[in-house]
Amino acid sequence: MSDFIHVLISVTALLKVVSSEPFYDITDPAFIEECVTEHNMNRSNVNPPASNMRYMTWDEGLAVTARAWARFCVFKHNIHLREVRRMHPTFTSVGENLWAGYPYNQFTVKRAMKLWVDEVQHYNYRQNQCSKVCGHYTQVVWAETYKVGCAAQACPNGVAETSFSTKPGIIFVCNYATAGNYKGVAPYKEGSSCRGCGQETCENKLCRNSTRDALQSYRWTPDWDPALSTCGSFCLSVVLIRVISVPLIFVCVYCLNCHHNLFAYE
Repeated sequence: MSDFIHVLISVTALLKVVSSEPFYDITDPAFIEECVTEHNMNRSNVNPPASNMRYMTWDEGLAVTARAWARFCVFKHNIHLREVRRMHPTFTSVGENLWAGYPYNQFTVKRAMKLWVDEVQHYNYRQNQCSKVCGHYTQVVWAETYKVGCAAQACPNGVAETSFSTKPGIIFVCNYATAGNYKGVAPYKEGSSCRGCGQETCENKLCRNSTRDALQSYRWTPDWDPALSTCGSFCLSVVLIRVISVPLIFVCVYCLNCHHNLFAYE
């Protein structure tokens, strides 16, 4: 009986460790709002101003893809980016930005995105050239990109391909549709805000279209999502509970039989 109690205590401690890891749900309204707001704020404030910058809205499918790749906890771009229908059920081109850091409390959407948009200092709009890395910035402000989906994943064993790969960290992934960063093409057209919107609505210097901006729902998961072949925290909890419940039932039955003589033999 004492051995069983020790096992129960160990399992309980393990579940506490699992449940204590930071988790940013891709369906959390606050997380979604922060991601969308930060993107649109930066899109509204480009310099020189844009005449054709679209308003960006959340996409469930892109968020599912971002979460799936983030689960690998590796600081590399998704190897399936160029594979049609393996990144999204309907969009044929998907872009991606990555951020990673540690410890956990270093992550906020605003802080991660600031590193991306600060790359503007390395981008020359007139020449459409980067003096250093600036592709994260140009993807954020790519005028024809109008959907975004992000995920932030806690990596207790570290984020691979980083200088802190042995320390608990977080990886933040945002996927975009349609994809930006086409060689030789400027991220947007310079001009008076919304001048290139046509018949669309202008809101905070961004072009809005009710049909384009409508939220979509997808019953879809990428076939390379590691969650399809691994046991997550919920799965682990179920397995452990099952392991515990079997000996617990036998112990209970044994105790009841000792006290109440439940079984009789002739």
